[in-house]
Amino acid sequence: MAVKGYLEQPHLHTNASFRSSLLTHPGNLREALRQAQQDPRKTLFGVAQGIPSTFVTKVIASTKPDFIWIDVEHGMFDRLTLHDAIHAAQHHSEGKTMVVVRVPKHDETCLSTALDAGASGIVIPHTESAQEVKDFIKEVYYPPIGARSFSPWTFTPGISDASLYPNDSFNMTTANRHSIKGVENADEIAAVEGISGLMFGPGDFKADAGLPLDRSSDTHPKFVGAIAKVAEAGKKYGKPLFGGAMSPEMIPMMIEQGYRCIAVIFDVWGLAHLVHGGVQTARGYAQKAEKADDAAIGHTK
Repeated sequence: MAVKGYLEQPHLHTNASFRSSLLTHPGNLREALRQAQQDPRKTLFGVAQGIPSTFVTKVIASTKPDFIWIDVEHGMFDRLTLHDAIHAAQHHSEGKTMVVVRVPKHDETCLSTALDAGASGIVIPHTESAQEVKDFIKEVYYPPIGARSFSPWTFTPGISDASLYPNDSFNMTTANRHSIKGVENADEIAAVEGISGLMFGPGDFKADAGLPLDRSSDTHPKFVGAIAKVAEAGKKYGKPLFGGAMSPEMIPMMIEQGYRCIAVIFDVWGLAHLVHGGVQTARGYAQKAEKADDAAIGHTK
């Protein structure tokens, strides 16, 4: 019996509505967010990656989440690992998984690496003013919006310069539509043209506000007020919120607040909980076994 080829079996194909023509180019995160903003049922769910390993990226991407949020500000990613991790995310998910990268502030090397590798979004940490965002946009976007330099290694003319979009040589116009900037807060920042979403940094805010960094300060008026301010700014300017859910139970509340891009798993925490849970379970079985032995010994006396 003849076996059909891959192209003749659509059920095997990954549904990747926002992928680019080449998997080394950024996916259309802005369009995904726009659709999620209109319909909460299309909220994006992803994984936060802090382990600097392309192997970890491949494992995560094989599950095909909507996005992987790579934290270069606090994760120990070198330039090559970051570049390859972005490619691994897109290739091993068959274009389903887009990559959002949080870069260290004022680190042009990490920023250019993430952009050239095909990151779909960039999170700007510690943003405090609209002017900071406007200055940063110049580094993120190609002309005429910004002054980003064109990389000759991203495309091969005549071989890998295909585009899903007409009249878009080397995907430059499309790339200008594919960036999301995450920011800590404020109405004036949300109003900046080019901002696609807002991100509130709970840890950074608590540290700056002098609040305890644990969950005990989650209901503090300062903290609650700051979250509300970000949510109000997002609603006012139609900008979705980006962030992480500390537990699945938080998701309904976050969607109601305006979150449309939610990291539901953190690799470091998830691994730690997995190991901790396994060890605790093993110790529990050992204690049961010890009690059983004691009972048996007592019975023979």
